[in-house]
Amino acid sequence: MNTTTFKPVQERIVVLDVLRGFALLGVFLVNMLDFSSSALRADTLGSRGSAFDQIVDVAIAFFAITKFYLLFSFLFGVGFAVQMRRMQASGRPFVGFYVRRLAVLFVIGLAHAILLWDGDILRLYAAAGVLLLLVRNWSDRVLLALAGVIAAAGLLFFSFVPLDTASTSTLAHDPQIYQAGSYLDLLRHRLATPFVLDIQIPMVLVMFLVGLVVGRAGILDNEQQYRPFLRRWWKWALPFALVGNVLFLIGFDEGIPWLVSLGIHIGAPLLSFVYAAWVLLYTDKLRGFAPAGQMALTHYLAQSLIGTTLFYGYGFGLYDQVGPSLMLVLVLTIFVAQVIVSRFWLRRYRFGPMEWIWRCLTYGQWQPLRRQAVSQHVG
Repeated sequence: MNTTTFKPVQERIVVLDVLRGFALLGVFLVNMLDFSSSALRADTLGSRGSAFDQIVDVAIAFFAITKFYLLFSFLFGVGFAVQMRRMQASGRPFVGFYVRRLAVLFVIGLAHAILLWDGDILRLYAAAGVLLLLVRNWSDRVLLALAGVIAAAGLLFFSFVPLDTASTSTLAHDPQIYQAGSYLDLLRHRLATPFVLDIQIPMVLVMFLVGLVVGRAGILDNEQQYRPFLRRWWKWALPFALVGNVLFLIGFDEGIPWLVSLGIHIGAPLLSFVYAAWVLLYTDKLRGFAPAGQMALTHYLAQSLIGTTLFYGYGFGLYDQVGPSLMLVLVLTIFVAQVIVSRFWLRRYRFGPMEWIWRCLTYGQWQPLRRQAVSQHVG
């Protein structure tokens, strides 16, 4: 008799899936800006196409750039805390499991960065996840103090870093390679891209730590009791968030590093938390985002595949030929299609394809994929 026992899928926290789905749409919007054009790298953001196109460009910069990566970072920290809490409650060892999980995520991110797109964020999440392991038992007060120190240090440091070297997405480049280059040309180009100490790194770490505090406290397990606080809080935070992002736009347009740094280290996280508050307040009306959020890794990678195929020279070659408004329509259309696919997929399967691979490699054991698969097989 052979018995194979599989790890059960823990009951999901729906609001986390809704938040992930919402963040995924925002990340796709910003990433598509880079897939489709040289606007960020050529410093033409907000000056392309018709007046309406220019408004769309500025709106994306104001409401989306950096905000949704930071929201995802916060959710990564929350997810870490939820997994740690559940594994400790069941008596299972956590550290080894999470090291394997981070290692697999790093490999997936590395493959993504080399094979598809150099703007990958997964490697940073995997590397920064080690910090969460190191500080997982620290008190909330110490964690928040550490977050404050990192934010202040990042704000100061990047106030003196030229914008054209503050991010991979702003490095100077030749649009011709994206417009007409073969897949091998783009592969060699990505391999030759220098390492950049990205301006987003400090706030990713900060949002990880804040997410750990929130997740460890179990706040999102029962967000309804915090709704009165959220209704008050976002109204106080929004004006500061808006001012911070106005400074970001001015700094980006004028090439003033300290204004951009203020926007990214203060305005962007505040607006990210305002978005999170809105989603938590209206989760019941936003549940349509949940299926995509449950398959966030699969869809994140699929978005890169679709975007680069549409716009790079080895695909349809539309790089720098699609205006911001049409790009926005494409993003919404593709994302709606992903939500629909997610709903059908999750009726039959327990995980998205990439989530399943990530899970199998993390556990070092084949995981049942179909929903009708029994938890115990005897043969």
